[in-house]
Amino acid sequence: MSKILFIIDHLGCGGAERITLQLAEYLAAHEHSIHLAVLNGRLNYYHCTANVAYTDLQLCESFAYGKMWKNKVLSPDERTKIDTLLANNFDLIITGYNNGHWLAPYLKGNVWHWIHGDLLEFRKFNNPLKQIKEHIRFFKNKRKFSKLFKNRNLITVNRDLESKAQTYTQPKSTVTIANGVQISDDLIAQSPYTEKKWDVIFVGRLVPIKQVDHAIKAFSMSNLSGKMAIVGDGSERQKLEALTKELNISDRVDFLGWVDEPHTLMLQSRCLIMSSLYEGSPVTLAEAIFLGLPIFSYNSSSGIQDLSCPNCDALKLSPKQNINLLARNLAKISIVNTYYCKDCYKKIHLNQMSKQFLKLALSS
Repeated sequence: MSKILFIIDHLGCGGAERITLQLAEYLAAHEHSIHLAVLNGRLNYYHCTANVAYTDLQLCESFAYGKMWKNKVLSPDERTKIDTLLANNFDLIITGYNNGHWLAPYLKGNVWHWIHGDLLEFRKFNNPLKQIKEHIRFFKNKRKFSKLFKNRNLITVNRDLESKAQTYTQPKSTVTIANGVQISDDLIAQSPYTEKKWDVIFVGRLVPIKQVDHAIKAFSMSNLSGKMAIVGDGSERQKLEALTKELNISDRVDFLGWVDEPHTLMLQSRCLIMSSLYEGSPVTLAEAIFLGLPIFSYNSSSGIQDLSCPNCDALKLSPKQNINLLARNLAKISIVNTYYCKDCYKKIHLNQMSKQFLKLALSS
């Protein structure tokens, strides 16, 4: 039995929080001693079961929230909280998300930093002033990234992020572990017999990096006659609703808001669409594979390629930002093979992911 501590900013609605909690619960259910600590639980959305020992460190919000490049230092009282937690003598400590990595100087033992997404993303803007600000932001992030992770153990969710980490800092060691999922056999068995209400479904946060406008435009251009479901919420929702009106498809696009378990809605859809500018290791994609849904996606990272096998035709990739090809692929939904091979299911199962984390615990 291993004793493992996960530390994350909070248990909000994001994918990093969701996969951290799922892994913690899975390991706890398999008789490992699992602790999960949040820096500050004010923005918690998810909650642990009694199987996981939960701690809200209640660190000040200037440490727990905000930009990663801002310097963060614990007060003496906060350091005492960390020392008390570490008295459990963990076999493995995982920091995740963004600000949790700033605890590195205060942690002892077998510590690994779990990088879920591109912390060094560089965005392009047509506005010159915004582009100058973006260069400044990138420089600050790059400098802090190098400082935070130098001589540290890093877990990345895809090969692109591992390569980037090795370029911008000097880690002690790196390992890539793709995200895994677990879906009940009963739900999987329902897939072939569930009536399809939507031609296309998008599942995720409605934020700029997800480029949901690309998904909507591709649906409009595909000439599919059915409806589209958008599951999620975020800062872009009003703009996206306005876009459906501009394209005269508002009566065929259902904004369903945030749903804790979107699997039933996914089963009622003929395919999943993903149009992100960048993805780490998308949990939604893995869930769609388990449910037997064809997937139409931008080839936005190695994380997408790594979650499937080259011979599985049910995953149709388009070059990044190529809305026209995404739409043309989408139009072929009626002739797409929905078969995924056994290797696909094996590599995306939560069991495979947990084994890799347990190996890290044994390396202490």
